[in-house]
Order: sequence, then C-alpha cells, then structure tokens
Amino acid sequence: MTSVRRSFKLSPVVRQRRLLRSLAYSVVLVLAAIFGWQHMGPTGRAKDDWTAFDHQSYMVSRVVDGDTIHIRPSATGPETIVRLLGIDAPELHDPSTGQPAHWAERSKSYLESRAEGKTVTLRLEPIETRDRYDRLLAYVYLSDSDCINLDLIHDGEAYADRRFRHTYRPQYEQAENDARRNLRGLWKDLTENDMPPWRRVWLHQHDDY
Repeated sequence: MTSVRRSFKLSPVVRQRRLLRSLAYSVVLVLAAIFGWQHMGPTGRAKDDWTAFDHQSYMVSRVVDGDTIHIRPSATGPETIVRLLGIDAPELHDPSTGQPAHWAERSKSYLESRAEGKTVTLRLEPIETRDRYDRLLAYVYLSDSDCINLDLIHDGEAYADRRFRHTYRPQYEQAENDARRNLRGLWKDLTENDMPPWRRVWLHQHDDY
C-alpha cells in the first residue's frame, strides 16, 4: 500500500494566532523572571522579607550605633540586623581616625533612649529589602505615625542619606535642612571635616546648599 504524505499550509489566521500565543508565553516568562529577581538577595537566595517583616512588630534587642539595630520577635527569638533606611549616622569607628566621628556617641545614645527594649513596627521598600551586607533595610516606627528614622534626622542625630533613592527621601532632606537651619544636634558645631566623606563630596557638588 502506498502511503501518501499530504502537505498542509497554515492559513494566515492560524499563523497569527500561534505567533500571539508565543509572544504571550514569552511575556509571562519575562515577568516571572523579573518578579523572581526582585525577590532575590545579594547572595542569590530567595527572600520572604515582606512576609516576615513588613508591617510586623519586633522588639529592639540592641542598638549598634545611630543607624543600626538588632531586632527579635521575642526575648529569646533569633536576631535580625536592621539598617535604618534613608539615614546615615556618624560612625562610632571612623576609619580615618580610629575614633568615634563627630556626634557618633550621642547619636547612638539618642537611639538607645528612644528604641532599645521597645516594640517597633517595620516597613520595607517595595523592591530592595537588603543592603550589600545582607542587613534588613527598614523604616522603624515607634507608633503608627512616629518614624524613628525621620526623628533622627529632624533632631540632628543623623544625616539624610542622599546617596540612594527611597520613598521618603524628599521629606528626609527637608527635615535635615530644618535641623541644619535651627542648629539642632550635630549641626550645632559641625565643620566640613567632621562630615562623612560621601557628604563632603556631595557638598562640593551643591554650592547652593
């Protein structure tokens, strides 16, 4: 018996439908890849920081310096290091001198008096939740409306970190400008040499500041 092969030619409509299906599938793959990338940490391990930390309450177990704290879910739970988002407090160990930077000890004392041993609520940025040292980046709230990050800047205990973009950057910069004009906290007797290197560079780039 002779077998007969038939050649079928796809109609333009069918070809168009197949092309659209392929494009839709590609879009889904790209979106899935983007979503996965946004939820990966610097080491490549998937993070569920939003589930574990965003709008969740934790106890501040220790204050490291003016912009870094340790938190835990209970008195005996595991600790997580939190870097307060949008601020930069003076260094307790200035690499250039080996001594505490201007106002560093008072900045730490301020944060200890406000937050250590207390229960706080964390809020995270939509995409980036960790820094390069794998510290959790967060806005730390003492109450629904009292953000300690903003308080530190407003009271002159820390700088508004202008190196990175974040949701509240305009408000933080405005709070710093107000603290500087009113000579609160570190601004009372601050000199340019007292500033961290990044801020000295920024200052030279903004003569109108």
